Amino acid sequence: MDPVLIAGAGIGGLTLAAGLAGRGIPAVVLEQAEQLAPVGAGLTVQPNALMALRRLGLAAPFEAVGARLSTAAVYDARGRVLLQPSPAQADALLAEIGAPTLGLHRATIHQVLVGQLGTSELRLASAVTAADPDQATVTLANGQEVRGSVLVGADGLRSTVRTALLGAQAPTYSGYYCWRGVTDANPLPSDWIGEIWGAGRRFGGCVIDGDRLYWFLCANGPAGGKDSDVRAALTRATAEFPDYVRQAVRDTPVSAVRRDDIRDRPPVTQWGRGRTTLLGDAAHPMTPNLGQGACQAIEDALALTDLITEHGPTPDALRRYERFRRPRANAVVKAAHQLGRIAHWSTPTRTRVRNTLVRLIPASVLVRQLRASWRLPETTS
Repeated sequence: MDPVLIAGAGIGGLTLAAGLAGRGIPAVVLEQAEQLAPVGAGLTVQPNALMALRRLGLAAPFEAVGARLSTAAVYDARGRVLLQPSPAQADALLAEIGAPTLGLHRATIHQVLVGQLGTSELRLASAVTAADPDQATVTLANGQEVRGSVLVGADGLRSTVRTALLGAQAPTYSGYYCWRGVTDANPLPSDWIGEIWGAGRRFGGCVIDGDRLYWFLCANGPAGGKDSDVRAALTRATAEFPDYVRQAVRDTPVSAVRRDDIRDRPPVTQWGRGRTTLLGDAAHPMTPNLGQGACQAIEDALALTDLITEHGPTPDALRRYERFRRPRANAVVKAAHQLGRIAHWSTPTRTRVRNTLVRLIPASVLVRQLRASWRLPETTS
């Protein structure tokens, strides 16, 4: 039997490959990079994703190295709480869900998943340049053709497999860009996770493995911008925020800071055709405002592993996966997009109105929303 073919060695693709290996199903991951370098910054593995990893038998290394985080809070630019569950509400919610939120570096997540690939094969320097969805075949940059029992496009925001399925569609710019960094000089508590909302700017992050601080700093502006002086740009962008924000950014080497435009795509109702489907950012790219991008990819991987295990690597299994996952993942895409729009209101009047409205939201409403996000649905056959 041909292996399950997975385009892309991101978090979703590697989770799927490791999960399938644990069920005795062969998989091959094709990755364009010549080596899996330690790129990226921090991520939260929220309870829904951790529960999915537990069901796949992959969670133990994550729980061993990840920083256990408190329930997130939202603050205004002066550091005053806008929205936060009480300690009792947070403790009760986490006890009900049965899993914590972990903070990890993206490179740590990749390393852990690669270490659990088992019989699944990872082929580096294997860039997919074309795909035939009906035949589950891909063409590599060197001209080689590779065939699978089914093909899973887990190749990210600019997925080649998605283009073969749906045609070329440019991702949508959100209106804001983001600097990301990691510092060993963490000025915040060891379980900190949160966001600080300013006027058209937003700082947030979490503690990650090794008690380092992962931070992000988003700002309104045109796409494609470049910083002639990164340090000066960061100093200007953090001027309205509390001292600990400026300290964290100041203590981060410029070499450890990257800037990216934030993009997503409108949700679509078709993820696959024939012997091919999509997973993670290839299927439902979202802005990072809910911290659910990688978590939803992990949920995808669990559902697809379960359904391939039950129904075999078949078109039927792929269609069942799509019907099960599309509503939940697409709802997260929409919610993340809307939250980003509100968080980036920039005029003084709108900022004051936003902060007042958020402050008036009962903490119980946030708890209900977190419960809905963190409860992992059972895969349906």
